[in-house]
Amino acid sequence: MSASTNETSFALDGEEKRIFLRIAEVMFAPMPGGDALAALGPRDLDMGARLDQLVAGLSSDADRFALKAMLRACGSRAGGLAFLGRPVALSALGDLELERALLDMLGSDRTLARQCARLLRTLVGVLVAHPLRASDGTPKAQPVWEAMGYPGPLGPPPSTPRRLHPIRVSKASTWTCDVVIVGSGAGGGVAASVLAKAGLDVVVLERGPYKSERDFTHYQDDADRDLYDVRATSDLGLSILSGRCVGGGTVVNYSTALRLPDQVREEWDRETGFQKVFSGRDFTESLEAVSERIGVTTRSSRPAKRDRVIEGAGAAIGGLGWDVGVLARNVRDCPQDERCGFCNFGCRQGAKQSSMRTWLEDATQSGARLVAECEVDRVILENGRAVAVRGAVSTEGERVPLTVFAKSVIVACGAPYTPVLLARSGIRSPALGENLRLHPVTGVWGLFPDEDVSPWGGVMQARIGRDLAALDARGYGVRIESAAVHPAEIAVLQGWGGAYDYKNVLRNARHWVPLAVLLRDRSRGRVRVPRWGPVSYAYELGGVDLRHVRRGIEHAASALAHAGAEEIRTATSRPIVWRPASGEKLASFLARVDAHGYGANQATYGSFHPSGTAAMGSDPKRSVCDETNQVHGVPGLYVMDASCFPTPSGVNPMVTIEAIAHRGARALAASSGRG
Repeated sequence: MSASTNETSFALDGEEKRIFLRIAEVMFAPMPGGDALAALGPRDLDMGARLDQLVAGLSSDADRFALKAMLRACGSRAGGLAFLGRPVALSALGDLELERALLDMLGSDRTLARQCARLLRTLVGVLVAHPLRASDGTPKAQPVWEAMGYPGPLGPPPSTPRRLHPIRVSKASTWTCDVVIVGSGAGGGVAASVLAKAGLDVVVLERGPYKSERDFTHYQDDADRDLYDVRATSDLGLSILSGRCVGGGTVVNYSTALRLPDQVREEWDRETGFQKVFSGRDFTESLEAVSERIGVTTRSSRPAKRDRVIEGAGAAIGGLGWDVGVLARNVRDCPQDERCGFCNFGCRQGAKQSSMRTWLEDATQSGARLVAECEVDRVILENGRAVAVRGAVSTEGERVPLTVFAKSVIVACGAPYTPVLLARSGIRSPALGENLRLHPVTGVWGLFPDEDVSPWGGVMQARIGRDLAALDARGYGVRIESAAVHPAEIAVLQGWGGAYDYKNVLRNARHWVPLAVLLRDRSRGRVRVPRWGPVSYAYELGGVDLRHVRRGIEHAASALAHAGAEEIRTATSRPIVWRPASGEKLASFLARVDAHGYGANQATYGSFHPSGTAAMGSDPKRSVCDETNQVHGVPGLYVMDASCFPTPSGVNPMVTIEAIAHRGARALAASSGRG
């Protein structure tokens, strides 16, 4: 469907916008007699017009329809009955009554109430934090940023020449090659490099745009539009973020470059029934090769304040005695200063050794053809063999058909999308779309009112707490990390405790330290690809995982308390606040968090590391790909991305994905007589 159709058929109507603005007037209420932030309200931020733009930019018509339905429910007596247990429209309540109702919904045991309140909280937070723009798109004065002390982008983008030159497709075309690769991220980029350097004719098709250093404005709304794809699980309880640009997630990740732990490599061989595929020499050689090419190092991991909290716990402050490590990063000549905190919007310095800066350059220099903004809708099978892919390239507002015939097809779309393409191409593996793992991350925030933390600056991640990595005999648990955060993360992930509390959170933005709790999840979800209708992502955390999350929150809160945080807040929909100096014990604080809950739309979860939906294995009933990455029973069709993971990696997965693709591409080159 075209953008113009979205903006008409699925745009919010006047009544739906009125309902939203009524609720926003309470969630971000103007307050007399205070500072400039206190006086601001939704109309000062032009939320009505900006909401239209936000809705038009959602990932699917299904998301737009769901939002319209939820807003309609907020304006109806039936919705009030579902949300509050009484037949009254939320939008008809007075200010104080509506604020109390929203707080009750955020902590409700009614699933629909929590879903609705979280959706409203997220929309308001995004509109509060995203930049204001004039009618021509240029940024305007940012009153919320000024109140937060947020500097915004550190100047305009550099005039760095583009290093890649994707082919423009202006008319319907049919190409031939040896290997066509769908996706250009950690998996597709590596495969393209290995195969092109081996002398094979390679075509790489990427559905996102090509953006390089000169395009990175470091405005979050630009990055969201140009570099990311965001989906939600079917219960709205977890946001799934993926890279959507040439280079994929490697362009926007935090440059954290951790190797797959040896015990997980051994586990993967046991789970798959393979003999030394992951624990053997070939995979080790691939790990070493990709680490060398992308410049993995621990020498460029200067800790910011948020990392020093983790480091202090490692030095046994308060007797914690954490196992703390220095995070390796894939960078060269990294400045390690306040400019680094923006590199999840694209690294302007070119220090991050993303697929765009390494593998794709290698591939194109060896003759590979790269096409950006190409949406592939099908792998073409003939007599059970993959022979081509069919898609369309966006060119000057038109969709131009492109079909590429090849001896081999590699799918590297990422775990949320690879099973969708395979299913729509007629692959009927019983394991396809199963085994969805999300590495959910939640967190804890600490307030240091006497210290200017500037949480958006400095190296993205530099230290990791590992002592809870194996909380059970199977090696599942949590790791503690931190990251640079910008206004949207603060405005959305902090939760909402009422309008006054919310504005106070924003006012103290320079003083917050976030600690992330990254779960290696035992829970499994599923990607559902119906014949008609939208794709959905079903996922629910089980009891063991929820207990592990609780341990992680306890650990992170302890570290912040021992570091001197005056206030500690959970990343829950309705924040739970602990002030250690009040005399309240940690156990009492945790009991209050327990009462609120750790489940969907109770705690705020995100996923940056989805995996497992086309897992490798020896049994076609339990896996999708064999040890060479070829789809069982489909010659010529391969998967080389995080979909291949048999179980969660437990660590940031970029290096593992690249090693899987490197090993698989080497084997494919050898089988083609080019290895």
